[in-house]
Amino acid sequence: MKSPKLSQQAGFSLPEMLIATSITSVLMAAVLITTVSLQKSFRAVDEYFATHIQQVRILDYLSRDVKRGLDVNTSVDKQSVTVTVPDYIIKAGDPEAVANPALIGAPRTPTIVQTRSGRQVNYGTTTSTVSYVVSGLSILRSENSVVTIIASSTDRLLPITTDVELANTQYTTTTVTFRPLFTTLKPGVKLEEDVARLGTTVCGTSYLRNRRRA
Repeated sequence: MKSPKLSQQAGFSLPEMLIATSITSVLMAAVLITTVSLQKSFRAVDEYFATHIQQVRILDYLSRDVKRGLDVNTSVDKQSVTVTVPDYIIKAGDPEAVANPALIGAPRTPTIVQTRSGRQVNYGTTTSTVSYVVSGLSILRSENSVVTIIASSTDRLLPITTDVELANTQYTTTTVTFRPLFTTLKPGVKLEEDVARLGTTVCGTSYLRNRRRA
């Protein structure tokens, strides 16, 4: 008589299960840490380029106003700029509008005078004042009591403008920097913040085309 064969069942022992569980936990932790790091990196890159676009926006607006300006003045702290520009559009209260109210909103016809330095275009004596001011985390543009937010960022945009007056013209130089997100800085150490901003510098120079030459 043959003895019946016992069925053999294979399985993991307790030590093997513990080792497999430990390896799985380490792998899951590594995947989780990598995912969080990638998300932070993607966010930092996205914020960087979004702020860079606002840098270019500031320079475009300021350059446009400076080029058409008659005069430009920068504050001592270089955080605000005031530009005097001709009135290209006839508005209520102007002599042309008083004589003919239908001209309100119409482009003003300039007078062109030939001078020794070339043709000079004159839009009359009425002018407007355009100002740029750094207010908290925003850069504000004001013209005829109309305020527009040119840029706003949590990355602390910092425009610095200087104006230089030459013998026959005037120009401004604007530098815009910001502190990138996720930059590790020591508390109270301003030098480290200045170094972090250095790599984000964008510069622009604009000449006053309407500057009255001697």
